[in-house]
Amino acid sequence: VEKVEAARNFANKIWNASRFVMMNLTDADGKWLPVAPDSETVLELDLRDEDKWILSRINETAKDATYNMEQYDLALAGQKIYDLIWGSFCDWYIELIKQRLYDGTPEEQAVARRVLVKCLELLLTLLHPFMPFITEEIWGHLPDRKNMLIRGEWPSYRDAWTFGEEVSRMELAMSIIRSVRNIRSEAEAAPAKKLRLLVLANDPAAVKAETNHLQKLGMITAVEFLASKADVPDEVMSAVVDGAEIYVPLDDLLDYNQEYDRVSKEVERLEGEVKRIGGMLSNQAFVSKAPEKVVNNEREKLATAEEMLAKNRERLAVVAKKLGK
Repeated sequence: VEKVEAARNFANKIWNASRFVMMNLTDADGKWLPVAPDSETVLELDLRDEDKWILSRINETAKDATYNMEQYDLALAGQKIYDLIWGSFCDWYIELIKQRLYDGTPEEQAVARRVLVKCLELLLTLLHPFMPFITEEIWGHLPDRKNMLIRGEWPSYRDAWTFGEEVSRMELAMSIIRSVRNIRSEAEAAPAKKLRLLVLANDPAAVKAETNHLQKLGMITAVEFLASKADVPDEVMSAVVDGAEIYVPLDDLLDYNQEYDRVSKEVERLEGEVKRIGGMLSNQAFVSKAPEKVVNNEREKLATAEEMLAKNRERLAVVAKKLGK
């Protein structure tokens, strides 16, 4: 029963996302709004980082799902497509693009509509083998449909849709937004309460490029960049993401006992992670038998976990001092 309910919820998610796309393709009278010219790649359009990110995610998923289906691993292929549609497209891209659709120039809106249609077309195509009826129905409501979806071509991987730099910037921005939301939740701050964000980043330019998204989706009034830890105020709640440390001043809301418990749990979690990965890498049987790529990947995970552990231990010491521990 739970799986049936989950499938129903996913179908509703697809309907709602498709309805959002259709609502932004037509005006109040039901007439089609201007859309940037269609093309095979859409690369000639003035794409934003969020556009390139979602196209890259779709591109990678198409590649992975194709491989999985060729190996007859249909469940894994379906799960990857599910995660792409629900997590990347519905939960992130639609939110990222709303500002352009509502407040952008006519040219920006036209490009946003074209990317929305292109993404929905590709997503429906990927999902069609698993959910043929709902995808065919939605497909028929999109503009300029000449053929049924079942006669369409399966998406193929495109080297031109990798967008490494843009994807890295967007992933960093989304990690920061998730961390800000977590901090807000832990501090029991109102979801709409505006906050300042202090950032100590390895690459400040990458964060600055996505400042608009941080402010809109993180409910941030201003993003300030710190030169060193010496500039970090004492009364803050913090988080460590891959490539940056973030601090949110919450003097009027901060419960230092709660912060101490939170960081203590994170230290405990990271200690366990370091111990687990370290034990794996110290096992000569694993190191000698596992593929070199797998071993190197675990070594990178260990280095990242050790770095985050050191930073959280430093934070724990600061909070403990505030509490007189």
